[in-house]
Amino acid sequence: MLEVRNLKSSYGSHKVLNGVDFHVDKGDVIAILGSSGSGKTTLLRNISFLTEADEGTIRFNDFEKDIRHIKRSEIHELRSKIGYVFQNFNLFRNMTVKQNILEGLVTARHMNKNEADKIAEEVLKKVDMSDRADYYPDQLSGGQQQRVAIARSIAYHPDLILFDEPTSALDPELTREVLKIMIRLAREGITMVVVTHEMDFAKNVADRVIFMENGVVVEDAPSKEFFNHPKEEATKRFLRTVLTDYDFVI
Repeated sequence: MLEVRNLKSSYGSHKVLNGVDFHVDKGDVIAILGSSGSGKTTLLRNISFLTEADEGTIRFNDFEKDIRHIKRSEIHELRSKIGYVFQNFNLFRNMTVKQNILEGLVTARHMNKNEADKIAEEVLKKVDMSDRADYYPDQLSGGQQQRVAIARSIAYHPDLILFDEPTSALDPELTREVLKIMIRLAREGITMVVVTHEMDFAKNVADRVIFMENGVVVEDAPSKEFFNHPKEEATKRFLRTVLTDYDFVI
């Protein structure tokens, strides 16, 4: 479905990604782990063209191109197939929950209003937010706002959804609300790439786990293998810091 090769990205003179190779197969749930500054968010933003990479090749389904020579129309087409859930929700504060979902369907996709209404109702039901359709974001908890953001991303029926630390701004109770919805989507076979610090999600829901450090992929393995038999010393050090019961001897 998606593959990037030799992806490099920088902010000014600071190199963030140093030649990342990365792939996602249809139906995969992939968790990306790593310390702050390891390049996780930049990888997602480059894949979705929210920020431009310096070089690399991208393949998405039948489309393949050098990232430096991609056209604006091609970027628009790729974005239409990729959903993105931000850390801080990115909802329109002056629109209701339902209007936040309708905006993209009617304005960006030029969808018939009745059809868009039907989709909005369906996705709000899927994230348990039907009873908040007429609320404004400021009337919702952080967890409810994130569930609306997820509803907005799945309303387009994207081929792939990217989640950028979707629970990092939430307290534990609200985190559980959002993870419940994400687990539900995973079980429905939706292809997902999730930058996260939630180790339980990575261990028990993700099919594969990728660990990044200093702008490169250090380890990429099936989740059980990643947690039970990590190969790289950097991975072992990371797991030792984030898992209190991790007993692998370094």
